[in-house]
Amino acid sequence: MIFIKLLLSSSLIYMTTMTITNPTNDEKSDVVWRNELNNNLSDTILPLHYLIRVVFHTDWPYLLIICEITIHIMFATQHINFYLPNSNWTVIKMGLTQICNEKDYKIKLQIYYGKNNVVMFDFYDVLLPGIYLLKIDLANDNFTTNALENFIKGREDILLMTHIQTKKQQIFPYWNNPELRIRFDISIKHDRYYTVLSNMPIQISNPAVNNTMLTYFHTTPLMSLDSIALIVIDYHRISNVANNKTVNMLYRPQLKSQVEFSLYIIQNITRYLQNSMSVLKTYVSFEKKVDHVVIFNLEDEVKQTLGFVFYREADIVYDENLDPIACKIRIAHLIARAMAQKYMSNLFSPSYWFDEWLNEGFKIYMETYIIEKVLPNFRMMDLFVVQVQHELFHLNTYVVINSVMDYCSYSEKYLYSSFSYVKGSIIWRMLELTLSSDIFSKGIDIYLNNRFSEPEATTSSHLWNAMQSVMNALNYKLEFNIKTMIDSWATQRYPFELKMKRNSKNGIIIDIQFYKLKEKDYYIPFTYTTESELYFNITWTDIIWITSWQIPDIIHLEKDEWIIFNLQQIGYYRVYYDTENWRKIGRYLNSKEYENIHVLNRAQIIDDAFHFAVEKELEFSVFWEIAKYLSKERDYIAWYPMIKAFEFMSNILVFSCYYPQFQEVLKQMEFLSLWNLFGEHNDYTECLKQEVAKWRCITEDLSCKTLAYNQLQKHLINLEKNKLSPGWKRWTYCNGLKIADNNIWNRVFNNQLIEKIDPIILECLSYVENSEIRMLYLRTQVFDFKVAIHYEPTERDYALNVPILLFTLARNTRKCTLLEDISTILNNFKSIVQGRRVNKIAALIVIINNVYSMDQLDEITNFIEKEFQGMIISDFQDKILTRVSEIDRQIEFLYSFTD
Repeated sequence: MIFIKLLLSSSLIYMTTMTITNPTNDEKSDVVWRNELNNNLSDTILPLHYLIRVVFHTDWPYLLIICEITIHIMFATQHINFYLPNSNWTVIKMGLTQICNEKDYKIKLQIYYGKNNVVMFDFYDVLLPGIYLLKIDLANDNFTTNALENFIKGREDILLMTHIQTKKQQIFPYWNNPELRIRFDISIKHDRYYTVLSNMPIQISNPAVNNTMLTYFHTTPLMSLDSIALIVIDYHRISNVANNKTVNMLYRPQLKSQVEFSLYIIQNITRYLQNSMSVLKTYVSFEKKVDHVVIFNLEDEVKQTLGFVFYREADIVYDENLDPIACKIRIAHLIARAMAQKYMSNLFSPSYWFDEWLNEGFKIYMETYIIEKVLPNFRMMDLFVVQVQHELFHLNTYVVINSVMDYCSYSEKYLYSSFSYVKGSIIWRMLELTLSSDIFSKGIDIYLNNRFSEPEATTSSHLWNAMQSVMNALNYKLEFNIKTMIDSWATQRYPFELKMKRNSKNGIIIDIQFYKLKEKDYYIPFTYTTESELYFNITWTDIIWITSWQIPDIIHLEKDEWIIFNLQQIGYYRVYYDTENWRKIGRYLNSKEYENIHVLNRAQIIDDAFHFAVEKELEFSVFWEIAKYLSKERDYIAWYPMIKAFEFMSNILVFSCYYPQFQEVLKQMEFLSLWNLFGEHNDYTECLKQEVAKWRCITEDLSCKTLAYNQLQKHLINLEKNKLSPGWKRWTYCNGLKIADNNIWNRVFNNQLIEKIDPIILECLSYVENSEIRMLYLRTQVFDFKVAIHYEPTERDYALNVPILLFTLARNTRKCTLLEDISTILNNFKSIVQGRRVNKIAALIVIINNVYSMDQLDEITNFIEKEFQGMIISDFQDKILTRVSEIDRQIEFLYSFTD
């Protein structure tokens, strides 16, 4: 090869005398090679240090790696072996030198190449134990065109990037032992216009010939070869000057405005972890520098190693002109999770499953806790309660979710998944809120400090003992064991229920009982407030601990006041009140003073009331009395359980078109129309406006459709001047087109003929309520028109056309409240599917799954018998019978919402 000849004449290359022999021609080598395969001879070798020089130049495209590896041969041997990188590399030089009394002695050897890039050195004499230097030079002169598995190529701004691959790859010689920890000294010769990075900060960077630089990095700590990262990149780089340039972010230059939010999050989380977490000062470890690199096509969401966090570009950029506001919360969680995993080691060294479970739960909780401290306006902990704790309530009501401390005795209803770790995070929240700050923070501080003097003190039991000692020193009134308390929370199979009842014999008193509580020992954080003594803050002195041996005293109330339990939902349980108390709470919420009740308890009241109504323990009319207050609620946190309730009841909205008995439920949702879509503006109110507007239109509220139609008209006058925000685009198009006339609908349709096809708009075109336009769109969609005007369709166009067609078919079918409407679709069935790459059977199944009356199913059965023959008819009959069963079950279930 020309490149090899040039290298041989270069001053960079030096040769060592060696003989390369084909093992198939030598009987001795055959025996040696078989022995090498049968015995892991690399156990003889301990790599101590890598000295790596990478030479990279774009004018003459080659990559040269000069590697000197200090190894300790621990036992006398005649053979050693190691692995080379993949076959794209050419070995330029390879040899072994013994280091003895500061002198180097070259070792005479033979080299054998085996399968899977294994290399074996066969020495003429037995090699004695000692320190040796393995020198290997590797070259690749076609890496810019060949598919090196651990490089990103084909992009002008990325020349070299390692460690982002998902499967194990190497560019250096290595031993197949992931437990090896080695020190590395790395230098890179590169084009001066590119940025070079590695795991450690740059030590020095000197100019070299031909506009190149020679950059040296500081020596790494002991680390795995798999963790080494090398980057030669032409990215924009921002350094966080406020933190002594310890935090850097690199991204494609055109993304500057789209990574500003992510950079803000990264800088603030880093600053918080460095300056504010004094409690965890011995637990949080910081690196000398961290580069946050945004990669276009990273396979994982996030990937990290020493000195780096890599993010997939699509998951980290935020464009306020294109992305919904909720994207900011997702990005904040992604960054907080990545940084918590990077800086925080395991709180415990798990010797068994329970500690691992607590570790993972702690990380999830800390992810939320960090964002709450860094970005208090995000109210991440409140969101955690309504999104995480509530969702787990609903699932855990029917399925066992816990730490599997006694998993052998659990039934088949037990669920182990990420939900188990989520439950662990809720337990950490309970612990942090129910113990005093002294007990919680000092206990963790003592535990972490003890780990230095007692290396074995790394289990959860050691932490609970530390907290117990602090609690005992404070002369805490209630004597209980913290470890037993945590165990009782962890093994609680279902969320239990606190039920109250008034008794009027001796004034108004409360009778409290607990249900679904099967643990022998339990510790329940019991808190409450009353209408006459409103107090929703929580301190450890306010908590009444209910245990298996201590029940709370009877609580006296004034006759007309309400009581609310479980302040800020610190306990993992639901609360069921008697009907009188539910109604008193409802009346108060519907007054001007509703905000006096903490937002988490307002959310709790909606969530618990809906749950008990679905379970037939509370009349739905009582739930609706309470829910009406939301017409003036402006807090997204309080609204969130109601939004989830709407999702749960969403089938009613379809069935109400066919079955008048469900119309009453729709009337109960009229409070949505009282919600003002304008006024105060922040991220959460914007999300809430979008949610309320969505459900107003789903309930076919005419004022909602009119508002969307007016917004759409304004937008269509000048698409550039009157742009729609990302969060409102789908709502405006889909709901505005519902009542659009031919002119407006055709304008939107024709825009898709001359512009790039927008899947959202294609979907929204099917929302039009005019049946003639719907049928026209179903028969001939935008895609067909573009083909007719000599547009050359791509595979992406074909792939996009099928789901849009099936979606339009589903919407048309659901709108067929009259029998003749479904007949129209069936009569046009052939023209609908012809030439569309749509399977006829799949299209008919979509129709079957979107009808809601028996008459319609009979009509479909007649059509199938007429148009299809053979065994296929029985397949459709089974599907129709299944749909009949589904409709019957849904109707029976939906009756529960009508009291």
